[in-house]
Amino acid sequence: MNLNKMAVTPRYNDGIFDLYDIVDATEEGSDFPVRKIKLRMSGIQYRTEAIYDRTRLVFEQAGKNVTMKVRIPRWDDINSSCVCVIDGAQHKIFNKADTQSKQGYLETELTLENPEQLYEVET
Repeated sequence: MNLNKMAVTPRYNDGIFDLYDIVDATEEGSDFPVRKIKLRMSGIQYRTEAIYDRTRLVFEQAGKNVTMKVRIPRWDDINSSCVCVIDGAQHKIFNKADTQSKQGYLETELTLENPEQLYEVET
């Protein structure tokens, strides 16, 4: 990692989300799969990124309802089978991209979408 000597540490102060894993909660003998979410970590700070009109149009044409893009410090163990809960609303991770900021800091960019269903929290 090559940091700019004049670099300012990135600020993740646009909000906080809780990260949940989607788990299979189907009971034995059931014909229908049941998916719930289980808390992995709470209080993750993020910075909001802009979704430009052209990008939003591409997502809409693909049938994806992208709600927001956020950046967090680099996190390898996060994927599209996770759900972020921001201000009580569920956002499924559509895409994860590992990036490097202009200052040289390693970050993870998450593209969030409305989930196909609202998940019940597993206790």
